[in-house]
Amino acid sequence: MNIKTILSKPLPVVWYRFVQLVKLKVYFKTKFWQKIEPKVHQKVSKSKKTWNAKSLLFTNDFSATDIPEMLQQQTISEANNIINGTISVFDVTYKFAQPISWNTDWRADYSWKNKYFKGYSFYEKNKAKEFDVKFPWELSRLSFLIPVARAYQLEAKKDQLAYIQEILSDWKTSNPIGFSVNWYPMEVSVRTINLIQLREILLEAIDTDEVVNLLNEILLLHGIFLWRNVEFTDIRGNHYSANLTALLLLGSAFKGFYAEAKTWYNYAVKRMEKEFHLQFIPDGVNFEKSISYHRLVVEFYLISFLVMQRAGLKLEEKTLKVLKNACEFTRDVTKPNQLTPIIGDNDSASVFLNDQVSLNDHTNMLQLASLFFQDEKLNTVNEKYHSAYEVFGTKATENLGVTTQNTFASYYYKEGGFVTVKDAQNYFITDVGEVGMKGRGGHGHNDLYSFELMLDGNDIIVDPGCYTYTGDLALKTKMKSTAYHNGLEVDGEEMAPMIGNWGISNIAQPFDVTAEHTTTKAIISGKHPGYQRLEDAVTHQRTFEIEKNSFKLTCTDVITCESPHKIARNLHFDEKIGLEIKENTIFIKTNNTSSKLTVDDFTTIRIAEYTFSANYGSKTTAKKVILETEIKGTTTVQFTIEEEKQF
Repeated sequence: MNIKTILSKPLPVVWYRFVQLVKLKVYFKTKFWQKIEPKVHQKVSKSKKTWNAKSLLFTNDFSATDIPEMLQQQTISEANNIINGTISVFDVTYKFAQPISWNTDWRADYSWKNKYFKGYSFYEKNKAKEFDVKFPWELSRLSFLIPVARAYQLEAKKDQLAYIQEILSDWKTSNPIGFSVNWYPMEVSVRTINLIQLREILLEAIDTDEVVNLLNEILLLHGIFLWRNVEFTDIRGNHYSANLTALLLLGSAFKGFYAEAKTWYNYAVKRMEKEFHLQFIPDGVNFEKSISYHRLVVEFYLISFLVMQRAGLKLEEKTLKVLKNACEFTRDVTKPNQLTPIIGDNDSASVFLNDQVSLNDHTNMLQLASLFFQDEKLNTVNEKYHSAYEVFGTKATENLGVTTQNTFASYYYKEGGFVTVKDAQNYFITDVGEVGMKGRGGHGHNDLYSFELMLDGNDIIVDPGCYTYTGDLALKTKMKSTAYHNGLEVDGEEMAPMIGNWGISNIAQPFDVTAEHTTTKAIISGKHPGYQRLEDAVTHQRTFEIEKNSFKLTCTDVITCESPHKIARNLHFDEKIGLEIKENTIFIKTNNTSSKLTVDDFTTIRIAEYTFSANYGSKTTAKKVILETEIKGTTTVQFTIEEEKQF
């Protein structure tokens, strides 16, 4: 953060960041970072006994051999693949030779030279290659070591432990503290949480003192760095939550060994609940307005509050209530296929990546929440996940119940700004809230009154997702835009203007929002003033009706204006969908079903291609339908989507 940005913040934040910046300059000039590494090494290596205090994240009521045989075999198979160099990054498997180049985006063959972490800049336009720092960052989060440690718990093979030792030693040597592209506070935080889990597993295995000592050294360096680079600002988001969680875990494990760790622990404990309530709306929705980030931040606080409870600290009832609401929100927005919609930015991040589920499957987090709250209504799958056994133990996990939802129901998160309608096979969701991050945008998109639709278990209308952050800035901006969502566009203008690389103007604020659920249908309606800034002010109202028996969707848009305008309603179809236009009807085909989209007679229909991204860093081409209408005065336009019989 530069001086200009710092000075735009409130005075306490300005002072905090100014002092932090001055201290960092002093650390750099006095070679603090180069000096602290040997000091930590000396303290760890001279200790008479391996420091084995746990963070309290994992339970003692667990043995690796207690988990089901099939899960054991899956773990061993995954570990073997990893040891042989096959590692999954953003749900894509790559082959890595050792030693791994930790500062390289291997897809673009681009490397960042090691230098002081403050000297990097990632937002480059018009790149010759589409390199993206998030790929070496994700690899350096080191979560792929966890399945290998689990396999070592089961088999105690020397090559498994040797692999972990070799990877950790190489990473430490290749990434001196503060002097590589992988030393950024958020990355340090997430890597810490992963390495704490790795350490807890290894502490339960035999002959691990040497590698645990190495982990102790790496984790202490992470704490020392993070404490001096806490991402404190006026409106804090997932980064600060990650900082607090990492400092809490580090403090919990090392406060009896390293004096400064007590400070880390106390800082995190003092701020954790207050920060939670700043980042979560009372009905449970995370204020960044991204389904992917909602899951990640819930994981942070679920971990933190569990560790605090196990340390004997009492949480406020309102904290537990809002956390449970946050978990219920994830359950309520989950589709019948157990995947979540991709609304807002999606960087595919999680600190429970090793449960062998896809990145858009949040059921393992829900299972942890179900055990935390002892409420089987939060657990939606019969499968028991590895993380559940480790965090809560064999007995609690084996006795866990499961709930399913088969009836037609709707869920309105009025404060958070989402409405979901679903039954056993069909699903609808729309965003009816502000842009996110208290009106700044951040990880939210220009997607007010956009929607997703699933019919008979098949995704029909989808959100295009978020392919990249730094790899292609133009595409990143495009995928946040009004035209890249299933809403309504006026004269090719944004619903709300974009601001820089991350922000969106807070002018398209929803009003007159209603959500009604009857015995026969669900009706959702709302307006926004985003286009009132045009020379001829335009107000837009959108109403959805979803019928219970057929799940037929009717979308009605009322546009109020005086002068002529051209409106476009964009509908992005799933990549597996086939489309055929016949007059004012589009026939929608999947492998086993057929649906149809019917529009008004005075609308022109055309099909175009768009970039679809199911996970961060992955993209494919899919089809979108653009409904274009010339209007003047108050105009009503409408389309319906309904399923036809199977063919």
